Amino acid sequence: MRRHAPVMLTETLEAMPDRCDFVLDGTLWHAWHTAAMASRWIQVVWVDRDTHMIDKAKIFLESDGLLDHVQIVQWSYADLSRISQESARQMFDYMFLDIWVNMDHFKEADRGFSIKLDGELDMRFDTSTGMSVRERLTKTHFEELDTLFAKYTDFGQKYREWIVRSLLDTRKHKQFVTTYDLRERAQSAWLGDKKLAVIFQAFRIHVNNELGELELFLERFMEYLRPGGRCAIMTYHSWEDKIVKYSFKELVANGRWKLYNKKVIKPHRQEVDKNKAARSAKFRIIEKI
Repeated sequence: MRRHAPVMLTETLEAMPDRCDFVLDGTLWHAWHTAAMASRWIQVVWVDRDTHMIDKAKIFLESDGLLDHVQIVQWSYADLSRISQESARQMFDYMFLDIWVNMDHFKEADRGFSIKLDGELDMRFDTSTGMSVRERLTKTHFEELDTLFAKYTDFGQKYREWIVRSLLDTRKHKQFVTTYDLRERAQSAWLGDKKLAVIFQAFRIHVNNELGELELFLERFMEYLRPGGRCAIMTYHSWEDKIVKYSFKELVANGRWKLYNKKVIKPHRQEVDKNKAARSAKFRIIEKI
């Protein structure tokens, strides 16, 4: 089992405060960032909603001899009250989020993330809660689907409404059960893979409430970060980056906070050349005074 390369690992470690004993890693994935922090004899609370990723990361951490330095919590990173109670610590020194989808999600057909593999149309990180994309498409109506695409795509209004009608018309005589059901409808409507990928992304963001979770975390994290501690968030999409950017700016304007990096940190060209997944990454860090 091969681990995907971590994005801006050096920058993530450099952003850690000098006094750093207790860390929250809110998005584990393949545990590269967690492992690098735990290898410094730092206690890391690792949080992830996805049991599939948790099981894989446990294997990596155990093989590195670091599992004893990591506490595993299967919740959303936004549920800071429960995380704090479970870890029996009120304050973190460093809080790190890597807001991205693990590439393994796109390699497992039965998760429903890939436009190229046939599997159940699910896309949930935590399959024990919420509605899958299949269930959402079964119950949705025009206004809801149009609002979803307006929020999570850059399609123009007329084109967006045409796609919505096309999907709903198809549903009258065929349910969307698998990814290929949706793919076939897109192809018959002359939608290429790029536009289909945007539609899949919109559904994934919606069923996992990805932006809502980020906003909720940004409303709460201040209470769980000690003075001198830092919160570092890596994003890969302009929507997420804007949410983080303006939230951090508002905190600085209200006092007791300062930006660690006045300009957003981006990966070096050499890293992008080696890891294409890093090309859209943006890294913002704030410090509690």
